[in-house]
Amino acid sequence: MRLSKLPKKYLDVIETVFSDFEGALVIDEDGKILIFTDHYARETGMRKKDVVGKRVDEVFPTTRMLEVLKTGKPIIADIWQLQGKKQIVNRVPITVDGQIIGAAGYNVFRYIDDAKGFAKRIAHLSSELNYYKEEVKRLSEAKYSLNSIIGKSEGLQEAKVRVRMAAPSTYPILITGETGTGKELFAHAIHMESSRRDYPFIRVNCATIPANLIESELFGYEEGAFTGAKKSGKPGKFELAHRGTIFLDEISELSSSAQAQLLRVLQEKEIDRIGGTSSIRVDVRVISATNRSLPELVKEGKFRRDLLFRLDVFPINIPPLRERMTDIEPLCMHLIKLHNSENNTNITGISQEALETLYSYHWPGNVRELYNVIERSCIDVRAGEISIDNLMRFSVSLDKLNNKTSPKEFDMEKAKMEAEKIAIKRALKHVKNNRTKAADLLGISRSALYYKMNQYKIFYD
Repeated sequence: MRLSKLPKKYLDVIETVFSDFEGALVIDEDGKILIFTDHYARETGMRKKDVVGKRVDEVFPTTRMLEVLKTGKPIIADIWQLQGKKQIVNRVPITVDGQIIGAAGYNVFRYIDDAKGFAKRIAHLSSELNYYKEEVKRLSEAKYSLNSIIGKSEGLQEAKVRVRMAAPSTYPILITGETGTGKELFAHAIHMESSRRDYPFIRVNCATIPANLIESELFGYEEGAFTGAKKSGKPGKFELAHRGTIFLDEISELSSSAQAQLLRVLQEKEIDRIGGTSSIRVDVRVISATNRSLPELVKEGKFRRDLLFRLDVFPINIPPLRERMTDIEPLCMHLIKLHNSENNTNITGISQEALETLYSYHWPGNVRELYNVIERSCIDVRAGEISIDNLMRFSVSLDKLNNKTSPKEFDMEKAKMEAEKIAIKRALKHVKNNRTKAADLLGISRSALYYKMNQYKIFYD
């Protein structure tokens, strides 16, 4: 095929296409000009009929079009002088079945000032992109795996089993538990156990973001969406979490409008930026957490029932520390080891007397409170074993407990029995007092459950 042999009607179509580039010309296999757009005619003062048909180097002696025709290699974003004005042009070969049959040249920017303006916009965009990349990097690193969750109690092990069950899926997960039980650690672990582990893990505490900003934080906004909005707009946390996981802590604090938006994300897998005119598709796994009863909030009209159904596909409950006292010692040893590593100290452990005091306390602040107590004790002891004195020196709540209790109450067996009693009550409540189901939950026989209920004087109708 020879470009020079194309019928005029086809050349007219090609010229119509290239006219949108304003400055453009096309040469055939012999270097003769076939197409010369109106823009070039105006800029040079030449008439088309005087140019078309001539070799390109006769009209433009400094042209590099023949170089492209000879080598078949494009020349991209090259600066070319036209009538003393610098223009940025691309030159590309035209090939058919591997054979070069011509070349085309066209303006990327008509004038160098246009290119400078574009460069400034690119620099600004690059700065924005770097900012968002850094933000994603800062926010998106999951730090904890299942091995980071310390404890050997039955309740904790059951929660970890549920993590392994749920992690491979894409279903939403709702983590419930009192403040300080470690809900965020479990969210990290779910992400790390999933196929999304190599993608972002974005954390959002819904309680710390003002109600009037939560939607823009979650879903982003476009330029001019509101006073103070960035000119380039801003992606929301859902966009930053694309292909990864978003963890919505304190989900109960979402406003009603944000709840509606979140429901749409879960149903349609797309978000609308504030001020935007089109939807953005997102692929995000949602993990939420709360220390409040969402069903109760639904009854009070403070949380959407349909959203609860969407979030609570696979629930994971983290039991409070008072119901898993056997986790106290391994948690203490873990924190001591961490303190030694970070502070170059040599704390060897914790005394039995100090441990028994910890077992006797009810831990309203859960694991977070225990960590606080042990950290203070580590600072106090510096080396050797943490004693009851180190434990009590800065722990007001424990000190009050110590003053009110006798040595007989520091009883490991008693603490275990109390934890067992609480576990049985929780199981019965969970299954609405169905003994058979409660026994299954606790991993004991029905007769053993009846025996322990009688032993602990637990009676239900």
